[in-house]
Amino acid sequence: MDDPYSRAKPLYIDETIAIREGDEVAALVRARADETHIDPKYGVAQVEKSRWEEAQRYERTTWMQNAWLLNSDRNEYHRERFANYAAIQNMHFQRGIELGCGPFTNVRLILEQCHIEHLHLLDPLLPEYLAHPFCRYRDGKFGGLLHENIQRIPGYIRRPWLTWKIKANDLRIGGVFGRPVNLHHSMIETFVTDEKFDLVVMINVLEHCQDVFAIFEKIDEILVSGGTLIFHDKLYRANEVQMLLQKLHDAGHPLRVDRLVIDRFLGERFTSSMHAEYRVENEFRGLPINYQELYYIGCKKK
Repeated sequence: MDDPYSRAKPLYIDETIAIREGDEVAALVRARADETHIDPKYGVAQVEKSRWEEAQRYERTTWMQNAWLLNSDRNEYHRERFANYAAIQNMHFQRGIELGCGPFTNVRLILEQCHIEHLHLLDPLLPEYLAHPFCRYRDGKFGGLLHENIQRIPGYIRRPWLTWKIKANDLRIGGVFGRPVNLHHSMIETFVTDEKFDLVVMINVLEHCQDVFAIFEKIDEILVSGGTLIFHDKLYRANEVQMLLQKLHDAGHPLRVDRLVIDRFLGERFTSSMHAEYRVENEFRGLPINYQELYYIGCKKK
């Protein structure tokens, strides 16, 4: 059987998002793969703290340098895949948190379908993101018609459609002056809180984390029985991950988790109200990167 990975050139993507490829980086890529201790059953579900810190430097470079003028991290794409969050339409949540919110958040679009009384946002890079010109929670306020971040962008007047698109969303979710939001500067695994939540949102986050098992334990800890989880991530096969990482070191994405881990967590602890999967077959510089995209909304079992 033909192995597509055997024909691909090794790729090394470092924390500055510089790409090196070819035989000269082959030994370096293999050495980094050996460091990750790929599990034949789970894929890469846990990494050392230093590996996670490398990924955080990659993320900082992405959003605070390379994507300085972007105002979305595929948030509208995810909303479409979630069928516009119709499964939670008109629901009322007392306390909701988005884990790994990034500078723009997904909850700003989720709020167009439901009501969250007390809103919390968590990200390990939150202090840095507050300086991003399109950050949606600057000064501890979310939304608001008087949101002035857009005016800090040189040349914003040349893109009036973008200005009004942002302000329309800001008005819907924050009124005129914006609504207070609770900000948490923490990685998910070590998040400490006395709060309990009836809504937890985690979209496109797992690959950037350190320990999937600790994250799932944290979600179980902070989400009340009967609470709602909105979850999206990529589902890999451990055998493919093992072959892939012999040819690829991607500093920004330390975890690549076998779907067994995610399916087991969701199946054992939640009742699904929305479940959709999409097959993705990517090729990056000749290297195949294949996975399933999972979009899931569920109620925590009592």
